[in-house]
Amino acid sequence: MMYIEIDDLIGNAFIPYLEKTGNRMLSLKKINMFGTKVINYLNENGEDACLRLSRDLTNSFFYEYSDLFLLVENENEKENVVILANNITSKDLIRKFSGYLSLPVLLAFRNSENTKVLFEE
Repeated sequence: MMYIEIDDLIGNAFIPYLEKTGNRMLSLKKINMFGTKVINYLNENGEDACLRLSRDLTNSFFYEYSDLFLLVENENEKENVVILANNITSKDLIRKFSGYLSLPVLLAFRNSENTKVLFEE
């Protein structure tokens, strides 16, 4: 069984999003939808994978990576958004969150069909 952790998911969601839009704010809902797409892609390609997410893991992630990410509630839309620090580049994210991934997982995170959900309105 292959587990995709919250740090893998958030770090790798921001890579294509930042590269394509330059935007540093992404809703947690879109990140979760992206995670579902990634898991479905992996399972359809013969990998036994699941997301490993919980409130405790989420809180730990934002504590551990507080220099990179901030979680805030978007009051206008009543949903949580993740904000990437201004000094962080996509190359920084690649070094931090992609270098250790297996090839199937990396391909799933970079698959254009999977990343589409990040850009939808």
